[in-house]
Amino acid sequence: MKNSNKIYIILLIFTLVSLFLAVFLILPLSKEIEKNSKDLISAKNNMAILLAQVDGIENFKKNYETYKPNLEKMDQLFVDPNNPVDFIKFLEDTAFSSQITSQISLPPSSQNIQKKSKGALQDFIILQFSSKGNFSEVSNFLKEIESGPYLIEIENLTIQNSQTPTSGSSKDKTVSKDYSSREVDVTLAIKVFTKK
Repeated sequence: MKNSNKIYIILLIFTLVSLFLAVFLILPLSKEIEKNSKDLISAKNNMAILLAQVDGIENFKKNYETYKPNLEKMDQLFVDPNNPVDFIKFLEDTAFSSQITSQISLPPSSQNIQKKSKGALQDFIILQFSSKGNFSEVSNFLKEIESGPYLIEIENLTIQNSQTPTSGSSKDKTVSKDYSSREVDVTLAIKVFTKK
């Protein structure tokens, strides 16, 4: 019996030592290996993303001369908020070529506005534009500024029959049935997007 008790005691000690090793040594070691392998996979993925970005940047640098004219065109879509003279001159020239009068003002409430839209800040200024001319000339003006070289949005547009004709003829004083030749007063707010 003494030998069998010794065997049981040795088996019990061996089992306890095995459990101790498993709980305090092997289990933490396996968790550490699992964590390190996840970190390694994540680092490899990050490295692959960074390499792809570096390749994209290198490709952009190589083709910059090809992209440059389009980038310059995109830059010209936006007005300098500190000096919108070119845009105002564009509006005046377009109004003149459309044979309508023009009066441009900057409403006091619209200095330089930032608006958050889909995660990106958009800077713009709003100009008030008033004009007088016949309906077809006003329509041509609106088409010209919408297809012009600047990124704009027409916000408020009011068109009404003119109370005072632009020319002195008696024909202008009567309301014509031909809508395209009617004298109209136009007021609109033009939102023009600016450079940051």
